[in-house]
Amino acid sequence: MSDANVKFWAAMSSRYDSFIDEVLGKNIRPKILEKLNEEENLGRLIEFGCGTGYFTKTLANKSESIISTDISEEMLEIAKERLKEIEFQVMDVQNCKFDDETFDTAFMGLVLLFADDPQKALEESSRILKSGGSLIIADPDISFLAPYAMLRFRFRALLKYRRIPSTSHVLNQKEIINMLDKTGFEVAIKEIIQDESNSNSVSANYIKAINKK
Repeated sequence: MSDANVKFWAAMSSRYDSFIDEVLGKNIRPKILEKLNEEENLGRLIEFGCGTGYFTKTLANKSESIISTDISEEMLEIAKERLKEIEFQVMDVQNCKFDDETFDTAFMGLVLLFADDPQKALEESSRILKSGGSLIIADPDISFLAPYAMLRFRFRALLKYRRIPSTSHVLNQKEIINMLDKTGFEVAIKEIIQDESNSNSVSANYIKAINKK
């Protein structure tokens, strides 16, 4: 990740959880968590962009072992305080330290949106996943917002984050699936997670793909 991106998330760490829920909608991350609770037997798992550890405990309960990573040391310090039994490492999804075919499952929660190079992030995931391993992606998708709701979303983002990283990518489900196809993944599950009670909430893609290398 770029230095600017690392500094951005370091500065956001202390207020990340409250702000992300205000920007996306308070029910979106809980709905993603519900989907993760349906997963089983994730084997040896790596989590990218764990942030303050919101999804980490659920992932740990669904896997044999877990390593949770983030580019921000400040984010990880908060996560470590919450989940003392988990192994956390500072790491960039686009430049992993692990050998080929190390993991059974990789999880990216709200990661591709802010990756400098989303395609590279997927390629690295493929490299460190075993053949037949799974990549689970949960990423915001603003393409379902009505024009007025889109303006409100952009205003909330600028108000809460002060600025948005220049590397931000607004990816819809079709674009993510196209990148997965180019990387050698086969999509097994593709769903749109929405909060029907709030038209201003951002939707999220939930995609599970199998590594076919």
